[in-house]
Amino acid sequence: MLIELGLVRETGASLQAQIVDQLRGQIVSGRLPPGFALPPSRELARQYNVSRNTVIHAYERLASEGYLSAIKGVRTVVADTIPEACLLVGKMTDAGPDLARPTARAPVVFKGEALAVTPQAPNAKPVVDFWPGRVNRTLFPITTWRKLADDALSSLASELTDYGDPAGLPALREAIAHHVSLSRGVTCSAESVIVTAGTQEAINLIARMLVTTGTGVVVEDPCYGSPAHTFRSYGARLCPVPVDRDGLITDLLPERDVSFAYVTPSHQFPTGATLTPTRRRALLDWAHRSGAYIVEDDYDSDYIFDGPPMLSIAGADAGNCVIYVGTFSKSLGAGVRTGYLIVPPQLISVARKVKTMGNYGHPWLEQAILESFINSGGYQRHLRTIRKASSETLNCLTSRLQTSFGPLEIWGINGGMHVMWLLPDWMPAPEDFRTRLAAHGVSVHTLESGGAYCPSGFYRDRAILLGYAALGQREIIRAVDIMARVFADELRTHTPNNVRPAFAD
Repeated sequence: MLIELGLVRETGASLQAQIVDQLRGQIVSGRLPPGFALPPSRELARQYNVSRNTVIHAYERLASEGYLSAIKGVRTVVADTIPEACLLVGKMTDAGPDLARPTARAPVVFKGEALAVTPQAPNAKPVVDFWPGRVNRTLFPITTWRKLADDALSSLASELTDYGDPAGLPALREAIAHHVSLSRGVTCSAESVIVTAGTQEAINLIARMLVTTGTGVVVEDPCYGSPAHTFRSYGARLCPVPVDRDGLITDLLPERDVSFAYVTPSHQFPTGATLTPTRRRALLDWAHRSGAYIVEDDYDSDYIFDGPPMLSIAGADAGNCVIYVGTFSKSLGAGVRTGYLIVPPQLISVARKVKTMGNYGHPWLEQAILESFINSGGYQRHLRTIRKASSETLNCLTSRLQTSFGPLEIWGINGGMHVMWLLPDWMPAPEDFRTRLAAHGVSVHTLESGGAYCPSGFYRDRAILLGYAALGQREIIRAVDIMARVFADELRTHTPNNVRPAFAD
């Protein structure tokens, strides 16, 4: 029986690859049955006018995949059992007796809410989307990242097949500890650092360590929704404390029955307020006095536009009461899926145990790339780039809004990735404002649609969130121009005479 092959020399596939694919297909289809003897490599090469080595390598590859068996010095035959026989399950031919149907399945005991990971905009594909927390994809250092990936795979590829430390690659944890000591004033050892798959895993680790049914947890009001919902899913009793322009109002903190306070002091989410030094000291005093921990989520503190960054609460902590949460999702991108948790010494052992119960560690390659990126100085260069770009984008946004809408009440302009715009009283309510803009391709967000948890409704009736870090200046100008057109009637009635809508320029 001759083997029929249809080799095409003009195609992009090599002759060897074509021989492999076509022989494999004939074996899987049964055209070449188990035990069938293939012609010697020299004979098949002569038949199709190809190099004998091409046929030899094709046979060797099929043998390595389990399709052929080579009888040394005799012949090459189709294997008795081909890989598909071990990979594809057959259909059940005998269902057996009817199974008794239970009256009810076991109940689902999880209690929680869906978390806002991506924008839920009325317009499925907005022209401009002000979703907070997204990075500018055009600034991702793809060339450097690819080179570092190649370097890692060339020198340490064996790490892909081994289990690593569940707490993270030791070299990366050293690099993170050094980075936060310089940028945030946090003094810690690599042992205190736990590498996570972003902030959300860190929040789950904290909840698993410190929360059970009825545990008191202080949250800002309003606050980032994902942690609040996560804590509640573990049974926490949330204790909301209001936020004003100076951040968390520490005078209103409960004095007892609280495990920890979850705060975003550098650029409070969603208001953008920065916790003042006086209130930072008051928060630390409260933690020492009450015995509670402080969970400091420094999610976008890499975006500092005005002067040096303020010392983190963890950096000012002398009593080992601060659990610090950081992420690379806001500086590099959410797809990198890498964050970290820094715990005080007394929590290192339990944090490592809890991490191991969740998973056996973060993927090695991403950690190796990131460690090299930090230690080579690439991360600092990247931070300088995104800070400059985001600062210019923010200046464009505020100036264009000022030109079109007059005096503004905007919070959070000293850093971060978003601002909170408190709409003037003569503008529509935030949900109406959002809906009308969505019809014209611009997606802005209310507190809730932007991912905030608002137990008391503070700022809800006036606040709009504008995430700008992912946008360019042209997009900003276009979006504000659309805003001015959509609300032209309100602007003509209420704006001062010396303010003109942007589209009038």
